[in-house]
Amino acid sequence: MINVLIVDDSRVVRKLIRNVLEKNDFNCLEAENGIDALEKLVLNDIDIIMADLNMPKMSGYELIKSIRSNDIYNDIPILMLTTETNEQDKKNCLEAGANVYLAKPLPPAEMVEEIKKFLK
Repeated sequence: MINVLIVDDSRVVRKLIRNVLEKNDFNCLEAENGIDALEKLVLNDIDIIMADLNMPKMSGYELIKSIRSNDIYNDIPILMLTTETNEQDKKNCLEAGANVYLAKPLPPAEMVEEIKKFLK
């Protein structure tokens, strides 16, 4: 089973994403910010990360940089799912190592398809 780490400071958003993904046979773990995500990443076998950009304690951008600074995690796809449509934010995240930058709200079928693009 594919393990997806959902990183968003909104509990409601995490639950909505989790609901969509679990209906499509993905196993989900949740983190409420970048620091929480790094802890979960170390303790679990994570296949894909889906993260928000704006979060307290550690933003999604900082999370990407931290993950990509460790070669162990270079093969884990990072999908940014955010309300931020600023082109500079998108450019920064992609240059830092995000694999894709998606805008909320994302229809459930599209979310699943985006994840499936990164399955081996």
